[in-house]
Amino acid sequence: MAFTYADVAWLAEDDELGDLWCLTFVRGVSEVEALLRLGADQESIRPLTYDELIDDGLFPETVLAGRVGDWTVLIEESGWTCTEADKAQALSAGTVAVAVLRHDYASDDFVYAVDGELVTYFNPKIPEQRHGSDPDRLNDLMREAGLDPEDEPGTGAEAPSSASGALLLAARLTGVVLTPDIVKGSLMSGVVG
Repeated sequence: MAFTYADVAWLAEDDELGDLWCLTFVRGVSEVEALLRLGADQESIRPLTYDELIDDGLFPETVLAGRVGDWTVLIEESGWTCTEADKAQALSAGTVAVAVLRHDYASDDFVYAVDGELVTYFNPKIPEQRHGSDPDRLNDLMREAGLDPEDEPGTGAEAPSSASGALLLAARLTGVVLTPDIVKGSLMSGVVG
């Protein structure tokens, strides 16, 4: 499916999750397994909704996890644990992990990890500065998502925002787009910090 900016705008542009969040997609791993890989305390794992997370002030220590097709999506409100190198490596062991961090007060991040290896990671606001074992692997998809890896900042075709471009890139890599029903539905959760 060819996703567009319209598919991700409700998250990126409408501030649905606020100005600091991280969404991480892990292929072929259950919600509980993803939370455990992230370092969640086994005793803390339980069902929880996004609204309960917010209303009870359980963030950023509590991470939500939901299943979409073959992917588990981790939702961090006001957190960025999944973009840390050791956590991305643990999440991607034997599989693939894609993380998108929106952080309006510091640095946004995009992380693509495969089988415990950080393949490509970069700040979507500065896509020409990529790192990892194969920093150019996603270049074509980055261009399609408005994150041209060869343009100087502000000179090329741009996504409506770096968050939109990063979410669109994640959607095209995973085949998953979050909907309000998924985010606001019943999810698993675990305390990681």
